[in-house]
Amino acid sequence: MADLDKALQIFSREDEEQVAKKAAQKQNLPYINLVGYPFTPDVLSIIPKPQAHTFSVVPYYKINNEVRVAATEPQSPQLIPFLKELSAAGGYKFFIYYCSQSSLRYGLEQLEFVREAPRTLEKHVVSDDFIQSKFGAAADFKTIGQRIAQTPTTEILDIVFAGGVHLEASDVHIEPEEEATRLRYRIDGILQDIAMLPKPTYNAVRNRIKYLSKLKLNVTEEPQDGRFEIEIAGQSIDVRVSLIPGAWGEVIVCRLLNPSGAVISLEELGFRADALAKIQAAISKPNGAIFNTGPTGSGKTTTLYGILQKLNKPEVKIITLEDPIEYRIDGIDQSQINVSKGYDFASGLRHALRQDPDVIMVGEVRDKETAETALQAALTGHLVLTTLHTNSAPSSIPRLLDMGVKPFLLSGSINLIIAQRLVRKVCATCKGQKTGCTACKGTGYKGRVALVETMQITPRIEALIASGATIIQFEQAARDDGMITMFQDGMAKVREGITTEEEVRRVTTE
Repeated sequence: MADLDKALQIFSREDEEQVAKKAAQKQNLPYINLVGYPFTPDVLSIIPKPQAHTFSVVPYYKINNEVRVAATEPQSPQLIPFLKELSAAGGYKFFIYYCSQSSLRYGLEQLEFVREAPRTLEKHVVSDDFIQSKFGAAADFKTIGQRIAQTPTTEILDIVFAGGVHLEASDVHIEPEEEATRLRYRIDGILQDIAMLPKPTYNAVRNRIKYLSKLKLNVTEEPQDGRFEIEIAGQSIDVRVSLIPGAWGEVIVCRLLNPSGAVISLEELGFRADALAKIQAAISKPNGAIFNTGPTGSGKTTTLYGILQKLNKPEVKIITLEDPIEYRIDGIDQSQINVSKGYDFASGLRHALRQDPDVIMVGEVRDKETAETALQAALTGHLVLTTLHTNSAPSSIPRLLDMGVKPFLLSGSINLIIAQRLVRKVCATCKGQKTGCTACKGTGYKGRVALVETMQITPRIEALIASGATIIQFEQAARDDGMITMFQDGMAKVREGITTEEEVRRVTTE
């Protein structure tokens, strides 16, 4: 009976393929039988698995930029637009072949055996010659914006990111509006308008970014996050991508990270001598917690990297839990958090403690579990560095108590709390005069410096922890104990000519 069943299956398959051949001829399309075809992972991964199932299409052959795809519904009104978008984003030229349902099933089954593709299909490279040819000695944002806006669509992604790196931007913002798309760069913490891009340019940039980030081209009404690498003038830049639906299209923000860049020391960040002395005393202890607080973009992680550099010795085991890993440091075990796979800061910290570390850096304390695990680790022989989102060093204690952390954990485990902001430095070239300065592109500022305050857990602070005091009471007690506030630090830097009062008030006034 088994042989008879097999024979019937063969006859049935042959009949199905004959029907498929006739259907292909009727639609003036070439025909392909995929059953038994020798697929390769690099070709299969050209169309992501979800889209292959959604559009009933499988890529099976590629030479140069030409890709053959097999489909059971080649005339589908959804398939052609998808392939057009993918073609523009990936630089492919697609040729559609007709196949039977059995062929398609076989091809889709092969996708199950392909391991998760790398996050990028290619490393995007932009040469230094390209940057020089486009920007040259452009002295201001207006000139740079004009050159970006005049660039052909085929080169637009290159120049958008090249411009960001050229201007030392931390983030690229691409924001569609009703008539055009606004391009802005965050430079030294301030968003700067660069150019208005036409709609077709926006579509090209969006599709290319989504393609490189391995995001779904056909999904526009849901948030998506991804990443890719781009090499610009010899620098390898890690681009972290966030898209959210907007009124006129998807709003795109790309953070530019250089993982191989040099870690900035605390002295270079502008820490006062007394603050450095307190940090040195805190990290010289074999255990305890050091919190660094402030809003997003205040330089907290950069400061912790500076501390790690001081601790990084052959006899010290250091583990970091980060999201994302902003810099790579030799001699330190750095672990990337992946919440989508259940690897968050709390679980990462539990696993890290089994690795026999001396020092642990936890990228951020977001909940009670992470906070209590970190503080217990600090009590049991580990030096723990972490960050917290609060406005000042004294307000960190009420924030942790609000999370549900037990008061005794705070009194016995915290070595030091740092709070900081970043302010722009007066341009060393034009001394803030702005006009025509190529160094600061006419802004009057170039680079940033940290304003810091440091708070230790004194007997007065311990008493307030036990009584559940208010933020105002903690802040008054810290000042009474001699804490120099960020505002005071900033005004001292104004007197030294490092920054301006306007900058200090911008970042310290609540």
